Amino acid sequence: MIRKNEQFDDNLDLQLSDEFKTDLANLFKPGHSIPPEIDRAILDKASGRILVRQRRYRIIRRIGIVAATAAVILLAFSLDLSKKSKTQAPSAYLAQTVSFDIDQSGRVDILDAFKLARNIESSDHVDSNFDMNKDGIVDRKDVDTVALAAVALDKGVL
Repeated sequence: MIRKNEQFDDNLDLQLSDEFKTDLANLFKPGHSIPPEIDRAILDKASGRILVRQRRYRIIRRIGIVAATAAVILLAFSLDLSKKSKTQAPSAYLAQTVSFDIDQSGRVDILDAFKLARNIESSDHVDSNFDMNKDGIVDRKDVDTVALAAVALDKGVL
């Protein structure tokens, strides 16, 4: 028995009888040899199952890819990209026929937005030609549209 403070020595030679050693060695020997035909049959059956599983995996993966592609195509066709949003960017308005040059100076600048704002504040009825964002109402949003068009970087310079 080993006490708490003693260390166990791994190099300790145990005194075992020869009969015990033989029995211990025979305990881990294979009892029978497997004929090569049975061994080959087992390996063939296992590899056949592996091939079937691989084939199923490939089929399922292809079905998933086709389904995902179909979903993307359906989504693309369901989006109606031909309609313009009511909240277009000012640069989109520049391409339209609406003229933001309110003071007729030959260029669209912040003074055009200022003149439109003063015009809206000073009169009760504002000309519908000043409806710059085409929402049917001449209000502060139209002033914002002209101001954003004035500071837009893509004015067709390039």
